[in-house]
Amino acid sequence: MQSSTSTASRSGLFFKAAAIAAGVAVVRFFIKGWLAPLGVPTVVGSFLASITMVLIVAMILIFLREGRKADGRYWTAAAWFAGLAIWCQALIISGILLTEQTGIDTYYSGPWEMIHERFPTPTAHAIGHTQGMIVTIIVGLVLGAVIFALARRKR
Repeated sequence: MQSSTSTASRSGLFFKAAAIAAGVAVVRFFIKGWLAPLGVPTVVGSFLASITMVLIVAMILIFLREGRKADGRYWTAAAWFAGLAIWCQALIISGILLTEQTGIDTYYSGPWEMIHERFPTPTAHAIGHTQGMIVTIIVGLVLGAVIFALARRKR
């Protein structure tokens, strides 16, 4: 049986990461080239304002915290991570489709010519992210298993 404190801790991390990802999505959508005045290439700015980076950091924290808990379960962490991965992909897909509808010049134009070669339209790009969601979750679960196992050993 899980205590309400453990559940609150898990959901707190989830909702904080989800909020940060949403904030990053807004920054990423509206502020292309935000570091350009400092001489930082657009690709680096894109990497720093990346929802994927938020998901990676959250994945590490989710599996570490669960692995360190006495009552921690891998599948509990996996469920929280999968939910967050779905949320993050939904933000990315929404951003791509919003970009298509508004015609705003964002990171999906400019340094990302390879995206245009693989996905000729933003809709095709968004559909690609729905398929990539499964890969994201699988990779996260595999990496999460390693992190969980390491956290368990150091408990």
